[in-house]
Amino acid sequence: ALAQTMAPIMLLLVLGALLAARSADGLKVVVGPGQTECVSETVTDEHFLVHGGPRIDGRVLVSGYSQYYVPFIGIKIMDPHGEQIWTQQHVYSEAHFNVGARGPGVYKACFHNPWESRTDAVVDLVYFTLAHLRSGSAGIRIPKGTEDNRGKEVAHQDHIEEVRRTILGMSEFMQVIAGSQRYLQRKLERHQTTMLSSKSRTMWYTLLEAAGVIAVAGAQIYTITRFFKPGRIRLAV
Repeated sequence: ALAQTMAPIMLLLVLGALLAARSADGLKVVVGPGQTECVSETVTDEHFLVHGGPRIDGRVLVSGYSQYYVPFIGIKIMDPHGEQIWTQQHVYSEAHFNVGARGPGVYKACFHNPWESRTDAVVDLVYFTLAHLRSGSAGIRIPKGTEDNRGKEVAHQDHIEEVRRTILGMSEFMQVIAGSQRYLQRKLERHQTTMLSSKSRTMWYTLLEAAGVIAVAGAQIYTITRFFKPGRIRLAV
């Protein structure tokens, strides 16, 4: 039957989608002052067979190592023909891009750290993938056949292609979901790091303040006790 024939095919496609989503991990690069680093993502022809408008989607987090300077970068997204399709300057913390794709090929995300930044910029590309605009959920049509051949129908190539396109769409959607989860996790880690750093600084400032108060109190006690300290009185005749 058709359902029995397509079941293992759908299972393999779903496993492939899961592996693709799992392998779409984030990437961190360190960009020095005056330098530019680019990351590429290849989009194949089959992704443009999925229903909906294809979009290049991604999120970027920016941080640094310096305690005195705050790094900032400029971001450019280039299409397979080398044309700029999206840009944003002076990104200090984070950025999100979602721009229409222009056919299959290699897309690049380039990060430029200007000299004015004066320090290394840690660029965390949380995810960089192709997604599609969703316009409702269209189910997969599986023909039932007629009463004569209903039990003899086998899976045709067009049926498998439709299932394959649906699985590709699921794979893209899972990559975006996984990327969004990584983005929230990275944000949580940054907040935790900031909280621990603030806690550490507050503790040291409190200890220094307490030491200063104790030192001032000790100096005052020493000065006051000197006024009442008994001493020898010399009488001149």
